[in-house]
Amino acid sequence: MSPLLLYLGLLLCVSGLQAGDEEEQMCFLEGENLTLTCPYNIMLYSSSLKAWQRLRSQRSPETLVLTNTRNPDFNVARAGRYLLEDYPTESVIKVTVTGLQRQDVGLYQCVVYLSPDNVIILYRRVRLTWCQEQPVMVIILVLTCGIILNKGLVFSLLFVLLCKARPKVLQPSKTSKVQEDSKKQ
Repeated sequence: MSPLLLYLGLLLCVSGLQAGDEEEQMCFLEGENLTLTCPYNIMLYSSSLKAWQRLRSQRSPETLVLTNTRNPDFNVARAGRYLLEDYPTESVIKVTVTGLQRQDVGLYQCVVYLSPDNVIILYRRVRLTWCQEQPVMVIILVLTCGIILNKGLVFSLLFVLLCKARPKVLQPSKTSKVQEDSKKQ
């Protein structure tokens, strides 16, 4: 896919913050990478464990990646496609998910991980939804085709009008010339 189409797709798909909700909705295209930052209170949680979790209805959250040290400068954890980077001096967690897939649709959260049953949700939860790539491409295709067809229609119409508006010059026909010659004789 061209970078322009990808950019337009992302521009049209990202829905932004929902008023009054503690949730940010974002949509993605298959194969993209997602990077989020989650700020936290440096005074309270700089040396705490951090995690990235997926929320499933009626079940406890699934921890996808969890830091395993309490390094005060920088802490990294990786689990499969999930990378969690904790920057305690900047009081922010950076989460990266690589190669997003359709089954990644769902609700996620950054947390301070005190225990499996005791977490503190940081920032807003993120709801990932699947962007439909085809409608964006169809819209672009329709607009492009429309512009091309309109230009073709305009040029065709101009051609017809010019042909009709052109002054007609009458030239004697061959039969009339022959008839004139026969009359002279």
